[in-house]
Amino acid sequence: MLSTSQREEFEQQGVLRLPGAFPRAAAEAMEARVWRWLEKKYGTRRDDPTTWTIAQPYTMQGLKREAVFDAIGSETTWSALDALLGKGAWTPPRDWGQFLVNFPSGGSWALPSRIWHTDFAYGGPIDHAHGALVLSFLSEVPAGAGGTLVVAGSPRLIRKFVGRRPQAGREKMKRTREAFLRSDPWLVALSSETPGFDRVECLMSKTTVIDGIPVRVEELCGEAGDVVIGHSWLLHASGPNCGARPRIMRVQRVRLAGGKAQAAEE
Repeated sequence: MLSTSQREEFEQQGVLRLPGAFPRAAAEAMEARVWRWLEKKYGTRRDDPTTWTIAQPYTMQGLKREAVFDAIGSETTWSALDALLGKGAWTPPRDWGQFLVNFPSGGSWALPSRIWHTDFAYGGPIDHAHGALVLSFLSEVPAGAGGTLVVAGSPRLIRKFVGRRPQAGREKMKRTREAFLRSDPWLVALSSETPGFDRVECLMSKTTVIDGIPVRVEELCGEAGDVVIGHSWLLHASGPNCGARPRIMRVQRVRLAGGKAQAAEE
């Protein structure tokens, strides 16, 4: 069961954090399996940063359904999805999704302007989530080390925007997204580069109220074994990894029974 504060977090911000959703020991076994695959595929060794020459490996589909990752679907994760989407109302995934692995890139951390998006279409009823993102931490992800960036409050803002845009369910998803990102100066600043504009100070450090809704960019950091569930209309983007270790996570798009999730752009 979710607490009142947890439900409010999801409703107001579009994210629900589940610390220790699955055992740390299970997460460590998952991380070790990823490293073994990386070493076999690319010669990338955990104990030798000089071998970390692949920025983002994308050909990891063969690992998706290995049993070592089953622990992500713990009772904590499952019951949270039941509470948010309705018991029996969502389609259990075949696996826990895409691997999000990116190695340190060096340099100073900067808030990106591309590509802010949602993973689900803008059609259908606007009074409830159409599905959810399940982001699982297979390793520690500290600040500045590649954690996914999200706009807290964005699902509520998108709900209002779509409610005033009847063609949203019929037009291409990209067209709706671009119109939304032009709908307020704060969103324009988020998705474009302006010389001299302090993006971190104005978009992350401060909370801005748009159409009565507080919004702010947040970085999803966590410990091995944590899970974050995101609303289907959570606006997000990839964060640069300027840390000392690779980010190792997974993301799955859980959809309502009969619904259709869009392909990810991260």
